[in-house]
Amino acid sequence: MRITAYAVSATVVIFACLTSLPVPPAHAQDKRPIAPDYPTRPIKFITTVTAGGGLDIITRSVAAKMSESLTQAIIVDNVAGANGVIAMNTLISAPPDGYTILSGGGSIPINSVFKRFSVDVRTALTPVAEMSFQPYMVFVPAASPVNSFPELIAYAKKNPGKISYGSSGIGSVIHMGSELIEYMASVDMVHVPYKGAAASNIDLAAGRLQMLLGSISGLQLVRTNKAKLLAVTTPQRLEAYPDKPAVAEFLPGYELYNSYFLSVRVETPDAIVNGLNREVIQALTDPDLRKKILADASNPALPRKPAELKKKLRDEIDRWESVVKKANIKMEE
Repeated sequence: MRITAYAVSATVVIFACLTSLPVPPAHAQDKRPIAPDYPTRPIKFITTVTAGGGLDIITRSVAAKMSESLTQAIIVDNVAGANGVIAMNTLISAPPDGYTILSGGGSIPINSVFKRFSVDVRTALTPVAEMSFQPYMVFVPAASPVNSFPELIAYAKKNPGKISYGSSGIGSVIHMGSELIEYMASVDMVHVPYKGAAASNIDLAAGRLQMLLGSISGLQLVRTNKAKLLAVTTPQRLEAYPDKPAVAEFLPGYELYNSYFLSVRVETPDAIVNGLNREVIQALTDPDLRKKILADASNPALPRKPAELKKKLRDEIDRWESVVKKANIKMEE
């Protein structure tokens, strides 16, 4: 399989004024420092996306809550472009003092596999804390003769190359998750990359795509009878949709979700890393913050420690490296 990537450029105007606004700290009596000498000035969260998207919204919400208990404001800066390379370079070029923190998602381990970064993420980064995660779902058009995930795989086996699936771009989480289904099920499907999720949703509803691995927001197509939901990508069934099986029930070991997490340079002192981890975990217990995360079709993250998150990141990179190698996926810039 040989895939040729293409570059897509966009200019964001509406939200530009939001990218440098600091989150105001709470009253002094509610603040507590992480360490005696940290923080003594504003902290900056740099995101890999433009303002207004899911990662940006959750990053700002977490930053606002954390600022209520810290001695300094938190500035959220959108450093989008080049598949996260610009944001990553910004982090790597900053001092490892805990004042510059990267906020990214599931594209970080995938971009690491394709060597898009100037550093090896496994050795250059220390994940501080996970903020939220978003599962994906397998959709087919409402008019599709396929009514279950096993039927989808059976149809794909009988009709190699006849099923086309969409994604939000080459090398995206959705693309790689679909490739993983192809590999694990030993089927041949056709990848159709789009500039974003909206266009792929339209083509799925119109029947121009035969499958889409989409986010929970795609449920609107199901509600309007334009698509059918076949399965979810979490290891177990979702509590909200107990009648929909997990892909892992038919492809053991399959797991896919988009995780939003904060990272710092590996040289950052452990006291700062562990303190920031505690602050994020504490912030995620706030009922209002949890409502904001759920409203974005995401789930608040589990309270994992940095060491556990580092292992998780390495395991993700190893998994995608295996998929890329076995599926013979090539990326040409």
